[in-house]
Amino acid sequence: MGLFDSNKALSARCVGISNEGCGVVRIEEKGAKEEGMKVFVHDMLPGEKGRIRITERKNNMTYGVKTGKIESSKNRCEPMCPEFPRCGGCQIQHATYESQLQMKESMVRNCLVRMGHFPENEIRACMEKILPSREQFYYRNQMQYPVEYSREKRCVNIGLYERNSHRIVEHEKCFLADPSAEIIRNVAQIFFSGLDQIEAAKALRQIVVRVGMMSKEMMIIFVVNKPVKINAEAFVKTASEALKNAKNGMRIVSIWTEERPSGTKWKNPKGVWTNIWGETTIREILGNRVFRISPDSFFQVNSKQTVVLYDKIKEYLRKDGVLPRMLLDLYCGTGSIGIYCSDACHHMYGIESVESAVIDARNNARSNFIEDTEFFCCRAEDFDFGAMMPDAIIIDPPRKGCDEKLIEKLLELAPTRIIYVSCNPATLARDLQRLFELQQEKGAKYGIKSICPVDMFPNTTHVETVVLLSKTSEAPKKEPSLKFSDMDEQETEVL
Repeated sequence: MGLFDSNKALSARCVGISNEGCGVVRIEEKGAKEEGMKVFVHDMLPGEKGRIRITERKNNMTYGVKTGKIESSKNRCEPMCPEFPRCGGCQIQHATYESQLQMKESMVRNCLVRMGHFPENEIRACMEKILPSREQFYYRNQMQYPVEYSREKRCVNIGLYERNSHRIVEHEKCFLADPSAEIIRNVAQIFFSGLDQIEAAKALRQIVVRVGMMSKEMMIIFVVNKPVKINAEAFVKTASEALKNAKNGMRIVSIWTEERPSGTKWKNPKGVWTNIWGETTIREILGNRVFRISPDSFFQVNSKQTVVLYDKIKEYLRKDGVLPRMLLDLYCGTGSIGIYCSDACHHMYGIESVESAVIDARNNARSNFIEDTEFFCCRAEDFDFGAMMPDAIIIDPPRKGCDEKLIEKLLELAPTRIIYVSCNPATLARDLQRLFELQQEKGAKYGIKSICPVDMFPNTTHVETVVLLSKTSEAPKKEPSLKFSDMDEQETEVL
């Protein structure tokens, strides 16, 4: 602990929420050497006060725990899930939904101001009110259930990981998952605990369930660490009976295995995919568009709220009343954004690095009778745009954000507008800062016209953000640049 006394209780006030759902707490103990220190404390909400105890300092971050009675916030509520204190699936289910929205708005704004170094008054002026989700529970169309095999009990345990660990929490149901995914989990729990499935159970590492909420089609992926025989016919028969009894209209149409040998990096797996039963894809319906989804293709996890997100993107494409002649959709995945917005442009090109997703995108364009659309398999930052002169570009990168080389190419292409769709406010702020710094060298080109957070993930700290950048002849105003390390000393307040 070094300078800190782990046994000392200190007065503190929670001023914000971290990306992991911990309370961002400031020490208010007068005269103490820790006064003003920022500490991350689990299960504290903005506005709550009380006494905490510092437990550890790790990676320049200080952590603590509550000790004694805490003055509760008016925004605290009883979580629906009894396993919420342990399970890592949710982070803020103990906060009212209205306060969750306020936290997410504040998170986006603070990242742009603290990390992007944009003037706060300008961010507030162009930031729209967050778009809420109509459903706060049972919205996830994809679930990844870790599996562990007990040699002692000769059975499997399938659930979700405990917070900050790889221990599986036994739970009756997940309140975020589509109920049909939980039915599959319960069936698998019994099925793979049978003596005739013991070899498959030992090899099983994860079960992924993908649900077409509108199409009522389901895909199941068994992730294994070695080749193993799974009786898919018997599993489908048992699971279909359970789905029928639930009277939800869901049906299994596709089952895959993905073989990931032991030692393979899970964050960037290179598995062997095998279709062991049924079709190779499932369908999902967004608005009046139908999309086919392969097992390894990205698709938004909240189908109903995806329509809200895509409608906002389409609104930004039409912002000035002139439809783009040429639209580039980068990191396009299965082509869902570009195809959904195809009636807001004349011609669209999609770029995606995952080959199966590109195949899906081409098939999706054909099945939706979308012409004047082309998709290419390539990393967006490596694509040769040649003589392309797009009027608008949509970028929807993964959580790590954009490659700096791509940001340079965006400035070279110089479209009238850029729409950045982000699931990570921190990398969004970093990328926008990079873009504004790079354009200073080549003359001013873009200004932030609109920012709209969209709540795609209720009861978690995750938030989607849509930013509209418009070409401008004026240099965007910037405050003196701060170092990223200064972020550790900034107070993340929820206003």
